[in-house]
Amino acid sequence: MRRAQPASVVRGTLVVVAALSCLRCGPPPPPPADGGVPDAGIDGVIVLGTTDDQGAFAPLEGPVDGIPGSQGGFHVNVLYRLPEGAAGSITFEHQVRRVRDERLVSRGSRTYDVGLTRVPTWETPSPVTVFMCPTPVGVDIIGEALRFSVTVKDGEGRPFATGSSTATFRCGSSAGAFCASICKG
Repeated sequence: MRRAQPASVVRGTLVVVAALSCLRCGPPPPPPADGGVPDAGIDGVIVLGTTDDQGAFAPLEGPVDGIPGSQGGFHVNVLYRLPEGAAGSITFEHQVRRVRDERLVSRGSRTYDVGLTRVPTWETPSPVTVFMCPTPVGVDIIGEALRFSVTVKDGEGRPFATGSSTATFRCGSSAGAFCASICKG
């Protein structure tokens, strides 16, 4: 008859097995000689877009109308498209800057789980709400060219794609005088 092992022996055995498994993997690869970020498996760009009148993907360029938000501000809907695909958890970090002086207007991030299997092309399932107004004090964005820049990072926080688009913010016909008052800084 076999005797049961005490829990401490079982735990100790598991720790040794786990440690030996890690040794088999070897050390992590050294950082690139140029000081850049190690390759996360995908070198690429992200394409920024918005939706056209029929709801289809359209490049984020030219005039864009501020959309009233539920809390009284205005935002722009942006779609992110990775033409070279992705897998796992990915984070999109965005910044919006006024082109003429690089003043920060908005920044934020969104994380998506794309799934374990690499997909050849991936797009946000719905537009990302990029908050625009009220703007920081002294930052007028109405009729101004704005640069929307996005960096995409993998689950380890390593950047693997970047992209930007320039569009001109306007209040739009349905926004009224309130937009003009809070988007002028």
